[in-house]
Amino acid sequence: MRSMLRVLTGLCGVLLAATIHAAPFGETVTVGEQTLSKVAQARYSLLWKRITDVALYVDPAQVKPDSILEADYAKYLTIEYGVPVSAERFEKMSRDLLVEHWPEEVLARHRAAIDTFCDWLEGVKPGDRYAVYWLPSQGLTLALNDRPLGSLSGDPQGAAIVLSLWLGQAAVSEAQRDSLLQAWRTASL
Repeated sequence: MRSMLRVLTGLCGVLLAATIHAAPFGETVTVGEQTLSKVAQARYSLLWKRITDVALYVDPAQVKPDSILEADYAKYLTIEYGVPVSAERFEKMSRDLLVEHWPEEVLARHRAAIDTFCDWLEGVKPGDRYAVYWLPSQGLTLALNDRPLGSLSGDPQGAAIVLSLWLGQAAVSEAQRDSLLQAWRTASL
């Protein structure tokens, strides 16, 4: 009985943080005149419910930095949702994660960028796709189903803080982040 309980507990832990590779994304994305290549994708599920599928794209001509959040490194995320999420829920979750993982003095210095990003957020239904990306020449952009919601330049550190919700210390899903970053680190570009 005790060993069966351990197996079930372990299975639940694996299912709660499952990162499964899916194939719903193209091999490249083009933003303006810049083409970026897919280097990673991952699925975030709770039990058997798909929450998000995410694909990470970078410019293969770039020199890979130690941290993907470096300001001179272009990166593009596409996030497809398997569940509906309200704009209010996105904002609350984003702000809560940032407060939990970043020092208040850092957040205070970049409050305008964070507030601007949160103001762009809209609710999603299953199948909707957000794109959030940083291009050094253009800044941070958020789009929903290919419709731009806003762009922000002039605060690369603020953009990195926002991108940390997927690729850094404030990640919504640490397992999904780790899977994306591991694939990115090992990708031959």
